Amino acid sequence: MRRDAGTPRPPAVRGYPYAWLVIFLGFMVLLRFAPNLSAAQALVFNTWLIYTIMTVGFYFVFGVSGQFAFSQAAFAMVGAYTSSWATREGTDWLLAVAFGVAVACLIAFLFAFVARKSNLFFLAIATLALSEIIDVVISQWNQFTGQIGAEIGHIHTIEIFGWKATSFSYSAAVNQRNVFWVYLATLGVVMLIGIWIARSAAKREAIAMRDEPAVAATLGVPTARVRITMFILGSAVGAFAGSLWAHGRGFAQPDDFSVELALGIFVMLIVGGIDSLWGPVLGAAFYVWVPHGLQSLHLEVFGHQIREYKQIIYGVVLLVVMIFFPEGLIGIFHRLRAFVQRDVVKGRGRTWLTDFFGLTKPTIAEQPIPEVELPPLAPEAQARAAVNGATVEGAAVLRAADIRVSFGGVRAVDGVSLDLRDGGILGLVGPNGSGKTTFLNALTGVVPASGAFEVAGQPVKLGTPGRSRAVGVLRTYQAPQTYDHLSCIEDVLISTSDRKLTGITASWFLRPWTLRRERVRWGTAATALSRVGLGPLAEEPAGRLTYGQRRLLELARSIAAQPRVLLLDEPSAGLDLGETQRLAGYLRDLRAEGVSLLVIDHKLDFIISLCDRVAVMELGHLVAVGDAATVFEDQRVVDAYLGVEES
Repeated sequence: MRRDAGTPRPPAVRGYPYAWLVIFLGFMVLLRFAPNLSAAQALVFNTWLIYTIMTVGFYFVFGVSGQFAFSQAAFAMVGAYTSSWATREGTDWLLAVAFGVAVACLIAFLFAFVARKSNLFFLAIATLALSEIIDVVISQWNQFTGQIGAEIGHIHTIEIFGWKATSFSYSAAVNQRNVFWVYLATLGVVMLIGIWIARSAAKREAIAMRDEPAVAATLGVPTARVRITMFILGSAVGAFAGSLWAHGRGFAQPDDFSVELALGIFVMLIVGGIDSLWGPVLGAAFYVWVPHGLQSLHLEVFGHQIREYKQIIYGVVLLVVMIFFPEGLIGIFHRLRAFVQRDVVKGRGRTWLTDFFGLTKPTIAEQPIPEVELPPLAPEAQARAAVNGATVEGAAVLRAADIRVSFGGVRAVDGVSLDLRDGGILGLVGPNGSGKTTFLNALTGVVPASGAFEVAGQPVKLGTPGRSRAVGVLRTYQAPQTYDHLSCIEDVLISTSDRKLTGITASWFLRPWTLRRERVRWGTAATALSRVGLGPLAEEPAGRLTYGQRRLLELARSIAAQPRVLLLDEPSAGLDLGETQRLAGYLRDLRAEGVSLLVIDHKLDFIISLCDRVAVMELGHLVAVGDAATVFEDQRVVDAYLGVEES
């Protein structure tokens, strides 16, 4: 099937990140053959590579999934010491490395499972405690390390298919130059896996969980599983790097994996760029090469060698980077890209270089939302529309009975029972604070609630986000909940993911299937964006949209999920008259396709013109339900809005 020229391609099938990886690896190979490369310089290169691998692992933990952890150095220590112990017991070094990674994964799983609900700073403290426990256990367990002080020497060196990368009989220079190839190949594989994950549904879901966990949960994202998986993945990469480091040098000591290294890994990611897979490469280069360069300078300042000011200069450079490039060193390249992009938009020419970097995308200013007509319904949708048009007064597709929500001693929702008829539009109105949004939160599992909730006769457990999504219930929010760090089309894709093909394992081992399904999902998401007029902005960051555009993006995300029931919380808030009328047209068309709608809004003319039935809440109670004319003549409704005159 040929791809429509107007449909964006999934990033997984675009080639330029792989080209960047090839260029980087080629550059490193050239550095390897640099003349007069001393053993000390080779050691710095190797340290850079190892630190980069460790920081890539931390990128998955903190950069992608937002888990503020200081345990990366500790897991590197677990990998180093466990694999070293295994080789001392006679295990092949490669199997020993795998064993060390497996032990680290087990510890990471147990910790992540216990701490899965910890917030940002409590998790940071917990990981510091975990690091201290690991350090004490390894340092004091003499039967494990074999000697007091926990320093292990004469570790089994690296041998691959008969080629000894390192040996105690080699000189230090030969060892360092040989192990360079092992480290570089490992980094290449880790970066390749990182590119696969960074351009997959797994990363989208991790970012969704990181930025708006409650919204992600209601969209069906298994937030706890995503957190645990990313923590294990990052810890495994750190353990692998620690194992390679120990076997490459032939020894391991606790000081190499101290809290100082844990903080250093954090600095490397922040300085390099927390939102980019290439941030660890630049951050590790800064962390390793700036002190080395200062140490090598023979320049006298105020009677002292400049290397004596190493820590001060390092700190000043770090502050400059953080202040002027808060997005990290990778932000320099992003700004160059934006500069070239502005030239392209101004018509100053288009070259192969701008195409290579993907710089020809227009900005939002050049792509206003067009007023588009919705595409005609498919034949099956027309059939459903005919049926639903005749059965607006039919059976309830959504039934909520005796819903109660309490916050301390305050009963926010008190025994509300409400039915939404199949193919109908029900308006829910009431003064501010009457409990309307809390009622939706109860149905979608955002807040604990009691009562009974059914969709199409199927009971849905309250208080569990994601259960409502599983039976076809989607929602929007009072304030648009979009993902600013994702493009518009990626934001929409969050609601369409196939749970079986979005995990890390699928990204690695089921790649042909995931790519095929990804193309289908991208087509679905692109169609949903086009339906609300956002098609031209599909690849723009959601954070750059206007308020009204974000409202439409949220609606497109719900449309793409093909809901049976759609709950909308003040969808017209912040929209002008023309935008409100367009929104009403979109909602009527959804109803014609068989989607049942429950709409909360304060614009009564919008509710009256759109809804078949109207329900009114006051102070957590349902006071009236019926057609608009009858409801708004009810004295209880008048009193709720205008108040009761005191006698």
